[in-house]
Parts: sequence; C-alpha cells; structure tokens
Amino acid sequence: MLLMIFPVLALLVVAVQLPGSYLTKQVGVAAQIGPRDNLPEPTQELARSRRAPANLQETLPIFLTLAVLSIVHNEQSWVSLAGAGLYFLARGSPLLLHERPVATAFPVFSGWPAWLRDHGCAAGSTHLVMNLLQVLARSDLCH
Repeated sequence: MLLMIFPVLALLVVAVQLPGSYLTKQVGVAAQIGPRDNLPEPTQELARSRRAPANLQETLPIFLTLAVLSIVHNEQSWVSLAGAGLYFLARGSPLLLHERPVATAFPVFSGWPAWLRDHGCAAGSTHLVMNLLQVLARSDLCH
C-alpha cells in the first residue's frame, strides 16, 4: 500500500504545480516571478487547472487515512491495492496523456457536463469504500 501512497502524493505535487505553468504560459516568466498585482483574467485552461487540485484534495485525507490504516492493520490484500490503483487513475494524473488528466481531472479541464464528471468522482470514491471495508474486516471493531 505504501507504494500506492507515493504516486498519489506525486500526483498532488504535480497538480499543485500545474497552475503555475499555465500562468507562466499566459503572462510570461517576468510577470510570473514578479509581484503578480495586475494579472489579466485567467484563461479557461488556467482556471480549470486551479480547480483540479482542489478536487483531489477533497478526498485525499480520506485516502491517506484508509491507506495508513490498512498498513497498520496489515490489511494489504489485492482489493485494497486495486482500490488504491483505481483511486489514482480516477483522480487523474496530469503526467498521463500529455498533461491531459483522466477520469476526474480531465473532465474538469475539458469542460464536461457535471453529471459526467460525477461518474469520475464516483470511480475515485469507490476505492475509499473498498479500503474501508477491508480495514473494518481486519480491525477489532468488527470482532
């Protein structure tokens, strides 16, 4: 499970840095490293890249808590690992598809309708349920 935590944290680092690269692309390096007092309105691409990390941060504390609990309870079955992989893929990796994230982040960048984005969110949240059930099954709470 520890090997699944690191890619998710790397995803967070990339997602947080992505808006900076889009801002540099929009206004140039000099304006980016300056005080940024009089910036133009963000492009659609920049605005969406700013929202993508927030979407990841909504469920990241739950993912990390359940991942650490699965390590503490020595519950690292294929279900937990598959669920963690599903979480990673569904939450989107800006490194994939030439900075085109999949599942939840890609629809945000592409402007997909909300009902379609919700399905990507549900896919990412499936891991949380899968891991919670595995941790509860091995913990003293259910015995």
